[in-house]
Amino acid sequence: MILGITLMANGCQENVKQGVAGRVLWIEGNQMPTIVNEENPAATRQRPEPAGVEREVYFYELTPMDQATSNGVFFSDIQTKLVEKVKTDKEGNFAVSLPEGRYSVFVKEDQGLFANSMDGQGHINPVEVNKDEITELKLEVNYKAAY
Repeated sequence: MILGITLMANGCQENVKQGVAGRVLWIEGNQMPTIVNEENPAATRQRPEPAGVEREVYFYELTPMDQATSNGVFFSDIQTKLVEKVKTDKEGNFAVSLPEGRYSVFVKEDQGLFANSMDGQGHINPVEVNKDEITELKLEVNYKAAY
């Protein structure tokens, strides 16, 4: 299974020499750690596994919080320039060519553009692309998960 995912991700990267490659994962439900029932381990609640999902991934110029409207983890009215967008495959894999620089990355959801991290300077979901390198990125869409 892991070999198949790696091969699919590498297939996405085939034409990308510089940019970002990765996977969008859907995570939902109770993600809290559980205590294993020693007498009946099969009865222990299992966490749902993250699953790759088909989505659109948007790459904007690096975006500070004051240049977007937020509603929790959903964003709209982004005032920086949209640089590129890419659609993932059915397993969530994607690759996109981008110039050197720093970008803010969002995943398109019905409620808006999703992003769940910031750096220490208030930039939304930043990623950096270096010359002649592919930056690996895992995007966890987890607004329906409880931790």
